[in-house]
Amino acid sequence: MANKKLFEDLILGTPSNTDRIAFGKAGAAYKNITYSDFKAMILSSVPAPYTPEFLTKVVNITSYDMAGGERNKDVDLGIARSRIRSCTVLIRSNTGGLYPLAMQGNNKEIKSYWWIRQESTYSSNARVSIRSESGSFFNQSSFDGTSYTRGYIYITYTP
Repeated sequence: MANKKLFEDLILGTPSNTDRIAFGKAGAAYKNITYSDFKAMILSSVPAPYTPEFLTKVVNITSYDMAGGERNKDVDLGIARSRIRSCTVLIRSNTGGLYPLAMQGNNKEIKSYWWIRQESTYSSNARVSIRSESGSFFNQSSFDGTSYTRGYIYITYTP
């Protein structure tokens, strides 16, 4: 049975190189180890700090009059398409509410959609194209005017 007193007020400071602890089964030979070696063994089992495999970037959509006739908006992401792992588009109303363009491709409910493209006619960066069709949820006075930041694009990508 381990001595409970040994583990009270345990501090991993600089242990003595001569103090030893023993491990083993009762009635069998014990294995001795110094406190210094014991500390090194514990610290070697602690994993290295997490290094993220992905980075996140937020791109401002800038002004975009979705209700007043401007049906398409292209936004340069500043990242190559091959590095993008996920993308979310949030549209901001004139009063500050955020609404997701929830489905890539044609969203029948709100009649607005977005897609990522990278074509040779543009720079090496990918672009998000946003489209708001006539009669869509975003084709109302809450989304008109160009004096507002119309929303944000959240991108997860590889470094």
